[in-house]
Amino acid sequence: MSTNPSTSTEPVGSEAPRLVIVGAGPAGMATAITLAERGLAVTVVDQNPHPGGQIYRYPAVTPKSPPTPDRGAALRQHLAEHSDRITVLTGHNVVDIHPGPRLGLCGPDGFRIVEADHLVMAPGAYEYVPPFPGWTLPGVMTPGAAQQLVKSQGVAPGRRVLLAGTGPFLLVVALALHEVGVQVVGIVDTLRRRDAFWQLPSLLSDGKLLKQGFDYVSGVRKAGIPLLTGHIVTRAEGHERLKQVVVAPCDGDWIPNHSRSRPIVVDTLCVGYGFVPRIDLAQLAGCELAPTNLPGGWIPVTDPWGQTSVPGVWAAGDGAGVAGAIVAELAGQLVGLGVASSCGVVSSSEAERSAEPVRERLRQLGRFRRGLDEMGSLRPGLSQLADESTVVCRCEEIRRAEVDAAVSAGSTTLRSLKVATRLGMGPCQGRMCQPACSRRLFDLGCNTPEEIGPPAFRPPLVPLTLGQLAGADEEPDDVEPAGAKPVAEPAP
Repeated sequence: MSTNPSTSTEPVGSEAPRLVIVGAGPAGMATAITLAERGLAVTVVDQNPHPGGQIYRYPAVTPKSPPTPDRGAALRQHLAEHSDRITVLTGHNVVDIHPGPRLGLCGPDGFRIVEADHLVMAPGAYEYVPPFPGWTLPGVMTPGAAQQLVKSQGVAPGRRVLLAGTGPFLLVVALALHEVGVQVVGIVDTLRRRDAFWQLPSLLSDGKLLKQGFDYVSGVRKAGIPLLTGHIVTRAEGHERLKQVVVAPCDGDWIPNHSRSRPIVVDTLCVGYGFVPRIDLAQLAGCELAPTNLPGGWIPVTDPWGQTSVPGVWAAGDGAGVAGAIVAELAGQLVGLGVASSCGVVSSSEAERSAEPVRERLRQLGRFRRGLDEMGSLRPGLSQLADESTVVCRCEEIRRAEVDAAVSAGSTTLRSLKVATRLGMGPCQGRMCQPACSRRLFDLGCNTPEEIGPPAFRPPLVPLTLGQLAGADEEPDDVEPAGAKPVAEPAP
């Protein structure tokens, strides 16, 4: 794989390069702005109605009080300032990728194909939830889903809400719910105070971020929200609706002490144990993937500029490894510089000079992030929460007993489990079940992550109606060039 972006394509001649970015979160927006500032036209494709991604989601309803300016608003403003060069295709899903690369898009006007000389994948990540008894009950959701309800619709997810899992995102969501009047009955976090102490050298590498974490903890205490560290939710209970959850103290491997468990009455449980990088686009594009210790287990292999093993295909943000919004934006800038150099609009030396402060900041943040990742790394106790009757694949309604029987019969890879049980063959294509089953196979000592293998995705990447598919009446050679119709996004 080339580490010099200027060698991946020919310099721009009379015809401008076709540049496409998938994802309008911090990484995608930063990449688009970096390219537009250097005179390049770019098309940004996103499934949401406005740029911002999950972290900077644009409110769908007018807030009662003026919103506090955030980094997302600033990035959207920069997009609007470059509307002559940035085409924003909101409400569009990528359903397939063909060599070229050629992207199959489905949006408000039906199906179409967009061709690109350079494709930047910035799809973000989704929350990791291991199966446990009662996790399919109405009222059980992810913290991100609750945050989306509040930020986008101004709707409370419930009346008595408990947050559970691991990581600082629980604190952020708890405070957001509290601010809109939701009764947050507690935060149940598997992390223990000693876990943070052992990672203190890494966390001290960025005092500003460390202070931000302390501010979140202080805000939770001031709000009177109980914080149970070293505890885990073992089950959710109720009939047709969540009524209560059972929590128990856990050890360093997150194995619960059931003899000390107790119930907590709630109508909503928000549970999440970190984030899974979205690798479906990278896999369909033919990119090499590498195993990691992150939830989900796999990320695309990239060079120092973010280019994957497929020339002209790049990866940025949480889809290339979850590290948060700040790192995602910086990674987007770096990829933008790499693409611009590949297109010949900036020299290699100029790209290196511009990239150096970005890389230095990324190195600093990397030390901090490694500390967070080590604290929140998944432990064997999670894969032991489900009992034999627990549904582990929600789409195909497969229970753990069926998976265990297949494993005992020799199905010790994701591929063989899919063949034996239909695990991952539903509409979500295994996004929910396969990361947890892969982790269980590893915890049982059945195989290494490399032998277990990554999830396998197939087109269409999202469910489509027959009517949407019927709109694909273009001839194969009638390909729409990227950047044809700029659409300005208004500043919030």
